[in-house]
Amino acid sequence: MRLRAKWVLPVSAPPIENGVVEIVGDTITAVGQLAGANRDLGDVVLLPGLINAHCHFDYTHMPVPYRASFADWIRDIVALKAQQAPTDYLAGIQTGMQLALQAGTTTVVNIECFPELITQLPLSPLRMIWCQELIDSTRHQALPAVGMGLSPHAPYTVSAELYRRCAQSGRFITTHVAESLEEDEMFRQGRGRLYDAFHQSGRDMSDCGHGGPVELLHNYGVLGRHCLAAHANCLTADDVRLLAETGTSVVHCPKTHRYFQRPPAPVPALLAAGVNVCLGTDSLASNDTLDMFAEMRELSRVFPALSPSQLVAMATTNAAIALNQTVRLGKIAAGAVADLIAVPVNGHADPAAAVVAAEKAVAFMMINGKVVRE
Repeated sequence: MRLRAKWVLPVSAPPIENGVVEIVGDTITAVGQLAGANRDLGDVVLLPGLINAHCHFDYTHMPVPYRASFADWIRDIVALKAQQAPTDYLAGIQTGMQLALQAGTTTVVNIECFPELITQLPLSPLRMIWCQELIDSTRHQALPAVGMGLSPHAPYTVSAELYRRCAQSGRFITTHVAESLEEDEMFRQGRGRLYDAFHQSGRDMSDCGHGGPVELLHNYGVLGRHCLAAHANCLTADDVRLLAETGTSVVHCPKTHRYFQRPPAPVPALLAAGVNVCLGTDSLASNDTLDMFAEMRELSRVFPALSPSQLVAMATTNAAIALNQTVRLGKIAAGAVADLIAVPVNGHADPAAAVVAAEKAVAFMMINGKVVRE
């Protein structure tokens, strides 16, 4: 099959006007201004499918109001989770997957609290990277079988021992870290609302008051190219340096950041230091959409100096780097998997700008070489 588009945006290479992508089976075999296209997609930008690098489909039907305290929000979502039946979670996961597909996402890194539900889901074309959430106080303390990524929740809910076991496993790890000012205050200063909440619950607080949470994860051996740090909003210059030196990737969730009314995230500092930054939607407990286009636009609103090309890379190639899947995902190139979407050009001279501005339904979608939307 050969697909022709007004613009082919490989992301890993310059855009190609009147470009053609050749696909054999599930793999892209050639890209360029090739002859003999047997399918013309028209006045669209053809680009790699978007990669949502941080999501919680479990919470799709669980909106949680924010009342000015992250500690209170955590307490509220824990209480709400306790009220849900397995069928509620299953329905939420299914709805979340459908919403992601509708918004042009082809790959999702999903943090899963209940991995036993995965086998109960109907088949979906969505490429899922399941990461089991690990919290010391839950039944999920044992590491899951090989085949799943690991998601030790956060430094305030995961012990040094469990973090070290995850780091020593050699598997892909994603963890929340340095997400809020309350977390920063808890670890750096040994005080604050989050500190008080966990102290009252009986948590061992001996890891607090000695340094920030990023430094703590570094001491546990967690940081590295196998690690995707979620949020990383409250960072010192030393934290940024640690992330850069260890090759740790960061996933930023712009609309969730706005939801919690946080000051601007250190995205420019991370990029300037050479940290690989990608994007995620988080969940509908702290967002009103699972649309990666909306995340790109929100980041552009906060940091207008970021170019459309940078924004698209954060939703595609940068995420593939974070997942250590640069050969197969996040780009249009020979040897990459045929995960493709198309959006209207809508008069934009810059195809990347057309992608960031796209607000209508994706005009075409292919996952693993199979057309799933036209």
